[in-house]
Amino acid sequence: MATIVRREDYFAAALEILAVHAHAGLKQARLCAHLDVTTGSFYNYFASWADFEQEFLQDWLDKQTVQLSATARLEGSPRRRLEMLIDFACRLPHPAESAIRGWAYSDHAVRDVQALVDRQRFDVVADATAAILGPGEEAHRLAQIAIFALAGFQQTLPAQDVSALRWSLDWVLRKALEDLDRGDTGGDIDSRDTEVE
Repeated sequence: MATIVRREDYFAAALEILAVHAHAGLKQARLCAHLDVTTGSFYNYFASWADFEQEFLQDWLDKQTVQLSATARLEGSPRRRLEMLIDFACRLPHPAESAIRGWAYSDHAVRDVQALVDRQRFDVVADATAAILGPGEEAHRLAQIAIFALAGFQQTLPAQDVSALRWSLDWVLRKALEDLDRGDTGGDIDSRDTEVE
């Protein structure tokens, strides 16, 4: 009996392959074998490998950033919003995201999507820290630390347990709340070099 797969199954399989074999291992033959389908099945959904890559990256952006950010923004409590974002960050497909980040260094289209992911993730965290501390450098810097912790965690070799990431991100939340309790909104922080590249 033929295996029936959906378009989304190809994207999920690509994440699994990236997690194990990195970008160099993400090939059409391996993807089809992973799903136990023929290349004909692949071409029922995608006009070409380049078309697949583009749709895969868009799906990853939508599911792992856009939708999660939108869900978090529905939460009225900034503290609870940050807690949700920490939970979301700890459940990301980290090995696959590490492979995508590596892929971005050799492919400008992937780099553009990765930059968009990083920017949107920063923005949703910065909105939450600013809602706690007020707009300013302290909120901006804490959001940067959170994004740097996530990217650094994903790139660390050997891979670390996700509890280390959770601890780091929880620290950012605790720091924001401590600063709020002290009434420190970051007015004395040097404003130079605050832009996220």
